[in-house]
Amino acid sequence: MRYIGNKTRLLGDIEAFAEDMGATGRSVLDVFAGTAAVARRFKERGYRVYSNDNMMYSYVLQKAYVEPTRVPAFLGLRKVRGVGKFLKSRSGSSRIDGVVEYLNREVQQVEGIVFRQFTPGGLSGRQFFTPENGRRIDGILESLRVWRRRKVLRQAEYFVLLASLIEAADRVANISGVYGAYLKHWDVSAKKPLALRSPEISTRGRGHRAYREDANRLVRRIKADVLYVDPPYNRRQYAANYHVLEVLAEAADVKDLDAYEARLYGKTGLKPYDEQRSEYCLRQRGEDSRLSRCEIAFRDLIRSSRCRHIIVSYNEEGILSLETIARALSEELGNPAFDFDRQFREIRYRRFRSDAHRGPGRSYRVLEGRRRDEIHEWLFYARRHGTGSR
Repeated sequence: MRYIGNKTRLLGDIEAFAEDMGATGRSVLDVFAGTAAVARRFKERGYRVYSNDNMMYSYVLQKAYVEPTRVPAFLGLRKVRGVGKFLKSRSGSSRIDGVVEYLNREVQQVEGIVFRQFTPGGLSGRQFFTPENGRRIDGILESLRVWRRRKVLRQAEYFVLLASLIEAADRVANISGVYGAYLKHWDVSAKKPLALRSPEISTRGRGHRAYREDANRLVRRIKADVLYVDPPYNRRQYAANYHVLEVLAEAADVKDLDAYEARLYGKTGLKPYDEQRSEYCLRQRGEDSRLSRCEIAFRDLIRSSRCRHIIVSYNEEGILSLETIARALSEELGNPAFDFDRQFREIRYRRFRSDAHRGPGRSYRVLEGRRRDEIHEWLFYARRHGTGSR
């Protein structure tokens, strides 16, 4: 997925760093899961994974990829008219293929919330999707809504199909990287027809759990061997940058869809997100404090966590400085001064460019000593002494 902070390209580096630091055990808490790439990697490595994010679309991806310990059977859909023939003689993961094939080939297009709010065919005139893809997304959302209402789709099955839809919609979205704006022209990928793909479900391990909660509250409750911290790092609120995916994640399960749609507003169709604003995106000082609200939240998270090993991943362009993070880790855990030679690693990679389609004249800050597309990720390790494992 096109996602700021996506760690897919850095998974090998993060895993190697954890091993080198001795951050091992049986369980891990990924408290800012995002696309769930890191959580899925830990799951494949045999950990019991607890993943969390306060965004609904992230929760859907976690429920689809992190929680399952068996492949969905879709037994209820075998009796649904039109779907049964796609499931006939299929077993195991091929049943997912059958349902996905049905959704791609047989579902009728509908002019629903996505068509009305996020295509130029609707009254809003917003150009996130072509009218045809908007109708296709609405048709699939309506199918999921009906199947849930008829109770022929189990919760785990619902999340697997909804995750497939979210990923498919993101591939044909007419954006440069985030949903803070749509392109004025049609991008090549946006012109392609929506096509769901079968999610690859790992069934390894037991006891995985997905959460949709405030990270600073959740760390007070969940004890694990390893805490992986990859917080928002700049002033862009994810709830505003990915609001379209949030609508897709919520629309099929909203009781009063008309009232829900009526709340969308502004040039891009934002949904109210006051409850999802993150302190980690706020540079200004907290009340009666010399610290930024971001640093206050970070320090509270580290201090309140119940995990022995802590790994922090942070972009060098973020609000918090390298020294601030290191000092917070040492002071909040009661450890000696942070040892950069042993507990720190810097990973170089190609920057995420949400403005890639806006032409070579588009400018952004290039850090001193860096190539134009080069950016570094910081990895920190800290240990809390005296904390038992789970």
